[in-house]
Amino acid sequence: MRKIILPFLLLFATLILGLVIIPQHAGAGQAGVGVINVPPKYGYIRIEEQDNFIRVYLNISDYNSWADISNVSVTLDNYGTKISAFLFQQYKSMDSYVEVNNFSETPAANHLLVVEKCFFEKSNNKETIDERCDIALRFVFKKTFFTGLNIVIIDRAGSAPAEAYIYYNTEESMRTGNTIVLPWIGVRITIDIPPYLLDIIAITLGLVGVMYYLKKTGMIEKRRGRYEKTS
Repeated sequence: MRKIILPFLLLFATLILGLVIIPQHAGAGQAGVGVINVPPKYGYIRIEEQDNFIRVYLNISDYNSWADISNVSVTLDNYGTKISAFLFQQYKSMDSYVEVNNFSETPAANHLLVVEKCFFEKSNNKETIDERCDIALRFVFKKTFFTGLNIVIIDRAGSAPAEAYIYYNTEESMRTGNTIVLPWIGVRITIDIPPYLLDIIAITLGLVGVMYYLKKTGMIEKRRGRYEKTS
């Protein structure tokens, strides 16, 4: 009789433990699906220019829940040269569960990030997995010259970072009125002259830059030498 009852008791105890422990574990992680080594994903990335500001909107999902996201960075570069990096830090450190939800800029001396306009929102909806795992971010910074944005999400669960690179041309939007942008270095100059002269200056500076590059790399001399040999 005992041999018959004992397996039923073990099965009953296992079911009870499962009902008690598993919901508590899921609740602690804000109800994800508990996947391993799956990086966060981008729901959408949107960039908008309004007045003198540029806004980067991000919607991010982490199937272990948004609570597993450590930080999100947006780095501006100019043809591969780093200009400034903006960071959303969810916790004090990778080992801490104390939320700080802080926006910052490196180097801070650039003063491009407008922290008071930045925004975050963590989903409270429990209807679907995606809704339970979503976090929305908005980075707002002053309009400046750059050619690309590198966006990186770091997951505290140890999965690979989720990266996205976006090519972006700000030259046309910054060349308005009597303002001209020098290519490659991103310097803004304001000149009180007719708009058509700005176009001439921009073309001239571009040609000078190309000629300087060709002369510096020796490409003109190489072509001249090849022409002399053939003739």
